[in-house]
Amino acid sequence: DKLTADHFEQREQLNKAAADAAEFKAGYDKYAADAAEYKAGYDKVSADAAELKAGFDKAVADNWEQKAQLDKAAADAAEFKAGYDKNAADAAEYKAGYDKVSADAAELKAGFDKAVADNWEQKAQLDKAAADAAE
Repeated sequence: DKLTADHFEQREQLNKAAADAAEFKAGYDKYAADAAEYKAGYDKVSADAAELKAGFDKAVADNWEQKAQLDKAAADAAEFKAGYDKNAADAAEYKAGYDKVSADAAELKAGFDKAVADNWEQKAQLDKAAADAAE
């Protein structure tokens, strides 16, 4: 009878151990499913982060490209302004030269006009002297 009681007790212990093992297996399966779910979430977040980083890197590259284009435009504008300033300085120099030549020409014309007037006056005096002599 003691043997039977021991046998039942062992059997109960085995059944308890099997129930504990089943419960542990269910807990492990739940843990594994949760871990797989978390891994899938992590993979999704990692993929999203990689996509965002790629977008950020592209935006940074685009910004550097735009900055380079703006720097080139600014350099071109400065070069154009330097050319414009040089042309303006040349034009002012040519204008000063033209004004000097014009003033010289006006002075020469005034001298010529005076010489012509003097010649006419001398001719008139000579004509008068000739007329007076003829009288």
